[in-house]
Amino acid sequence: MLYTGMRHGTEAMGICWNNVEWHTHKDVRYIRIWVDGKTGGRWLIAKHAAVDVLQRLQARQQDIQHMSFDELVTQRVTRKLFRFTDGYQPHSFVGTFRRLMRDSGLALTADGQNRTLYSFRHTYATLELLRNSTDIHTLSKQMGNSAAMIERHYSKLTATMAAERLA
Repeated sequence: MLYTGMRHGTEAMGICWNNVEWHTHKDVRYIRIWVDGKTGGRWLIAKHAAVDVLQRLQARQQDIQHMSFDELVTQRVTRKLFRFTDGYQPHSFVGTFRRLMRDSGLALTADGQNRTLYSFRHTYATLELLRNSTDIHTLSKQMGNSAAMIERHYSKLTATMAAERLA
């Protein structure tokens, strides 16, 4: 979720392995993921680091771990992406996320607020705007929001944070 900006509810929970594919543009290969949720269906381009995450997910799933990653993607396997080793998919990620945050000591932010699954989406948007200089229009297409929504809810960018680019 952190590598795409997808929503943790219907978008993430609905993804099957056949919604993941390789996309090549200008001789560079990207992972492209089809999500369908709150604002309809759309393709997301995942960060290159998402390939490692997807391969780790595959390695934990007993029924597909014997396949190569390319074989899994090419064969368009219809099993859910986010599920336990036995194939069971929970109704939500909330409980698992809370336990992970508690057990890792990361349950609270620096200002004492509880971390939520939505923090991944906020973090993704902020990093895209700040570190990667992704324009708001492109980010809105990736995240399935309007540009105004990105500005209002996700942009934490301040002039001080962008000092290096502005000076």
